[in-house]
Amino acid sequence: MAAPAPQAPTTGSYIPFVTDLMRLVRVLYAPSAVFDEQKAKPTWFMPWLVIAIICIVIGFWNLPYSQRAVELALQAIPNAPQLTEAQMRSRAMIGLPFIPIFFLIFALLGAGILYLALTISGGHGRYRGMLSASVFAQVMLPITLLLQSVILRMRGSPSEAITTMADAQPALGLNVLLTSDSHFMQAIYAGIGPFQLWAIFITAVGIMRLEGAKKSAAWTAAIASFVVLLLIGAFLAGLQRG
Repeated sequence: MAAPAPQAPTTGSYIPFVTDLMRLVRVLYAPSAVFDEQKAKPTWFMPWLVIAIICIVIGFWNLPYSQRAVELALQAIPNAPQLTEAQMRSRAMIGLPFIPIFFLIFALLGAGILYLALTISGGHGRYRGMLSASVFAQVMLPITLLLQSVILRMRGSPSEAITTMADAQPALGLNVLLTSDSHFMQAIYAGIGPFQLWAIFITAVGIMRLEGAKKSAAWTAAIASFVVLLLIGAFLAGLQRG
């Protein structure tokens, strides 16, 4: 009697939100396995939604410190209107609904840069695969926000933790070592650190696993996307701060 054929390994049933939440955790230490699971059908929407929700929750948790930053910003404006505590809280909350929108815009743009850079490097891939790699790499965003919130709380109350606008975002990148009077350069320094480097690694692994790209082409595309988005983010930060 012939032995039964071995069964192909399965990744288990897909449960929306729960599965992608676990994938976002696993992609931190096993990106190859996470992207192999979705090689046939790369996913991006639910991971984007999970990250966006987590960022909004952290934003609400950090609201007292954001309110303090709004207060300092108003103090720096000549003849600024006097706002009540409730009004300052409302201003601090204005940016929260836009977190998913800006996150999605940068993910779509990053995927486009990945696609273009990979093509120029001689590789080929699906835009959906690039978008999946781009979104999963952004798991570093809520981690960074959470660490910054924890650091602020370790410093004390909002008035103790934030005495200048520079205190509102604790340094986690090159801005730990380097400073500049230029808001553009300060944003560049803040955007280069261990979390961003790991995001580049996740992106490169995603391109290799999802699209079968060569290692050199995948890394070139991942680095190119990171550099372009970093420059855009620094430019916007410079405009915002004046």
